[in-house]
Amino acid sequence: MKKFRFVSAMALAAALLAGCGRKDANVLTLGTDAERPPLAQRAGETLAGFEIDLAEAIAQDAGKTLKTVALSADKLLPALAAGKVDLVLAGLETSGELPAPVVLSEPYYKARQMALILAGGPVPESQEELRGGRVGAMAGTPGAVAAADLTTAENLRFVAVPMDLARDLMNSQIDTAILDEETAVFLAEHHPELMLIDPGYPDARYAAAVRKTDTNLLAAVNRTLAAAATDGRREKLVGKWLIHEADAADTE
Repeated sequence: MKKFRFVSAMALAAALLAGCGRKDANVLTLGTDAERPPLAQRAGETLAGFEIDLAEAIAQDAGKTLKTVALSADKLLPALAAGKVDLVLAGLETSGELPAPVVLSEPYYKARQMALILAGGPVPESQEELRGGRVGAMAGTPGAVAAADLTTAENLRFVAVPMDLARDLMNSQIDTAILDEETAVFLAEHHPELMLIDPGYPDARYAAAVRKTDTNLLAAVNRTLAAAATDGRREKLVGKWLIHEADAADTE
């Protein structure tokens, strides 16, 4: 009788442990690197940013609650492959190598470097024609690296928010601004004084990652990305996070 009770207790413990590890089908767990503002960053005890809000839209469209998990960049895809997270949005380039069990969604962010100039003047057609002028970019971004390659230190201007670059152009304080395509297109569309040009930098796009076996989730992610691009949600997120929340309101 004691042996039976012991075996029963062990079985119950195993069942409880299995239950603890069972996933809630109503929760979508996002893994991200939270050290990449404004795409993903810490906001007190929570995470915030363009990618976080985009993941929230994916979860809402799928009828799920979003849970966020911050991990270092090197741990994100292993965590996804192991089933510890369901979805990764963390600036993953579509041209990058992926573990075998992982697949990417359609792109959600265009990161290729583009240039803005004042409309109405001569139009540079290459990076060489931009060299030597006064160039601005967002501090600490790929655009800052590209800008530094175009001119001398005294002709560089680094700013904290993209709208400062737009104002600098319109006030003739710089000749060129180098920005991610996503941000540059938004500014050009909302400010007719500015002109978007393509200096020929390499293409770079970010996509979400899911497990290959999660075909329903992949389809849901792509549906939300497509819908958000046409129903205004995506533009609002670009204005809120990539331009500046206050300045985005000025463009509406």
